[in-house]
Amino acid sequence: MADDKPKKSFFGGLGERVGGAARRNLNAVLDAVDDFEKRGGISQVLEESRRMSERTLLGAPYDGKSMRQYYANLEVDMDADQATVKRSYRRLMRRYHPDRHSGDPEREKLATEISQELTRAYDAVMENIKRSGG
Repeated sequence: MADDKPKKSFFGGLGERVGGAARRNLNAVLDAVDDFEKRGGISQVLEESRRMSERTLLGAPYDGKSMRQYYANLEVDMDADQATVKRSYRRLMRRYHPDRHSGDPEREKLATEISQELTRAYDAVMENIKRSGG
């Protein structure tokens, strides 16, 4: 007697187990990932970041224009306090630390450059806040 039921794959029946709203959310996430990959994915983001850092930050003096860029790189407002800057710096370093990208030499190299720029920006912003009495 042969079993007439088709065998399910490892993920088999997932669509049956996932409800309507959850399935729509899952599809939305998968569509967003596909769109991101079509636009070049993480390699495109890292390349744009590398180009931006070469163009705007490498060797830049601590003048007003560069300071605005440093704050922008840390994703904080110009009036941010030390605690906010520190939280943002730590969050970004967790995301771009080279150890998190050690599986791919190219990504690790770009992550190293990004983390160095983040550190340069953090040092400049913290010095600026201390000078301004914040």
